[in-house]
Amino acid sequence: MARQLARLTEFGTVRKLYFITFSFLIFLSNLGAESIFENVTKQLESNTRLYQLKNGLRLILVQRKESPTVAIYTKFLVGSVDEIPSQSGTAHLLEHMLFKGTANVGTQDYSKEKKYQEQIEIWGSKLDQLRLEKRNLESRSLAIPSALQLQIDSLTKRLKVLQEYQNEFIIKNEDSYIYEQNGEVGFNAYTTSDVTNYQIQLPSNRLVIWAMMESDRLKNPVLREYYTERDVVIEERRMRTENSGSSLLRERFLAVAGEAHPYRMPVIGYPSVIPFLDIADTKKFFKDHYHPGNMVITIVGDLEFDETKQLVQEFFENIPQGPNKPEIKPYEIQSEGEKRFTVEFPSGESMLMGWMKPTLPHVDNSAFDILDGILGRGPSSRLYKRLVLDTNLCSAVSASNSFPGERFTNFFLISARNNKGADLSKIEAIIWEEIEKIAQEGVSEEEIQKVKNGNIADFFRYMDSNEAMADTFGYYELLTGDWKTLFRVYENMNKVGSKDLQRVARQYLKRNRVTIGTLKDSRLNTKGTNNE
Repeated sequence: MARQLARLTEFGTVRKLYFITFSFLIFLSNLGAESIFENVTKQLESNTRLYQLKNGLRLILVQRKESPTVAIYTKFLVGSVDEIPSQSGTAHLLEHMLFKGTANVGTQDYSKEKKYQEQIEIWGSKLDQLRLEKRNLESRSLAIPSALQLQIDSLTKRLKVLQEYQNEFIIKNEDSYIYEQNGEVGFNAYTTSDVTNYQIQLPSNRLVIWAMMESDRLKNPVLREYYTERDVVIEERRMRTENSGSSLLRERFLAVAGEAHPYRMPVIGYPSVIPFLDIADTKKFFKDHYHPGNMVITIVGDLEFDETKQLVQEFFENIPQGPNKPEIKPYEIQSEGEKRFTVEFPSGESMLMGWMKPTLPHVDNSAFDILDGILGRGPSSRLYKRLVLDTNLCSAVSASNSFPGERFTNFFLISARNNKGADLSKIEAIIWEEIEKIAQEGVSEEEIQKVKNGNIADFFRYMDSNEAMADTFGYYELLTGDWKTLFRVYENMNKVGSKDLQRVARQYLKRNRVTIGTLKDSRLNTKGTNNE
């Protein structure tokens, strides 16, 4: 009986959700885009305040009284695009390092710990220089002088001893412990090509704890355990990139497709560079990019505007403004001619096809927001039907807009995971057929509206949480200078018609502008060699 009741309840819930979603989509299809977003924007604007402090820091406050909590997202306009090759991975490593504490947090007594930190920085940098000298000699098949090896061995031991002395003063993860004692949820961070983000959810009456902790993190950071954490990042790259065929394929795609593009820099960093990332360079990177003029704090939840603004001013407004952000000079000039490459790895096979295109708020970007749904989002998309359902050539296929970021021109990407023994040339031919069909014939209004409805429904579902709202508002404010760009993006998307899709398919998705990457199973080559 209990099991039957559970099944009836489940069925009733599913049916209710289906009815709500179905009714909502009918509502959307009959309501103009301007009406939808005009109403939503007005409602959110009435509950949102944007402030700029004297030092340039932007603060977005959104009042939502559903629960006595707040979500706080602090974003910095810095990612892998801001690195030069010799600094590759610095933005990501710095994100790790800022969890290591400050002169006030993470230490029993920094006045006593400080001398060891300073010595570790000096001798660690010297050791890196010697190790780099050794690597350069090895790369040319030259003998390693015994004096050089003795210096390396000696400094390695010295560094280990200094680290052991420093460890006596370190309180590991003290920031996490303090937050846990105050009811935190989701204390975390992430780095992308475009931005670095730090996030947390707290009871609203613990907001002052956050202000004290995070302002201290910016004012008094200590990059303790730098060399051990750098080793952690090396292992992270090994696990997430070098042991993943799909990750290697995407990394190689960006390197081949963007010969001078800022997005060609991998977020995790180059494997040859990470072991030699210099702590002095990392500290300078922090100073250049982690300052009020380059950041946005977004707080969403149970808050009072004036009180919260005053709290942030009290703890953050005395942080120096920092240097103006330099313009990134490299810019990819689209070359004529197809590019192809192959990655071999012991895994299932797949392929990527990508084309360079404009980023937001360019009007053509909105057309690609629809095109990715038409071609490769979900079982009803054209490529899924052709490649997965009809021909069984692939087990999965997808299309995505704005890979890997939105600060610069980016890529429209089609990804296909082919079934064993599938003919890649047939997969590619079908993809071109569907693209050229759109370019020549366009797309029915019914199919376009279906994608629009899905996009809008996804938007409203996603935005129904404090954390999603804080993440999204801060992102658009940081990248475009106006958090309300979010709504203009969706408004522009809803104006896209069949002619727009035809135009962008003809203009951008050309055979002489494509980059095609193939992931081949290296185990098949080994079997072939053994059979011979």
